[in-house]
Amino acid sequence: MRLVLHVDGASELELRRGLKAAEAVFERAGVSAERAAEGMFALEGWDIQSFPENSLSDEDGRAASAWIDATNAAVEACIRNRGREQAPSSWRLAFED
Repeated sequence: MRLVLHVDGASELELRRGLKAAEAVFERAGVSAERAAEGMFALEGWDIQSFPENSLSDEDGRAASAWIDATNAAVEACIRNRGREQAPSSWRLAFED
């Protein structure tokens, strides 16, 4: 499995720049991309269950935050040379085979 970034209309260079930004966020947070994805999965499950108390660990919450921050950093880095009118309609940071 490898970490990939999909951003509508992005070039390969932009996507590589975005992935580097995401990896920097994971490194600063002290969490692997895999662990961050697991935290995001736990957060989504917690959401689906209507936010039951004490069912999302602090560790999962921190990992999910790293995933969200990495996604935002990746998209921002990917499109930093575009104007606001050229903002992508969709994007996704994910693991793929």
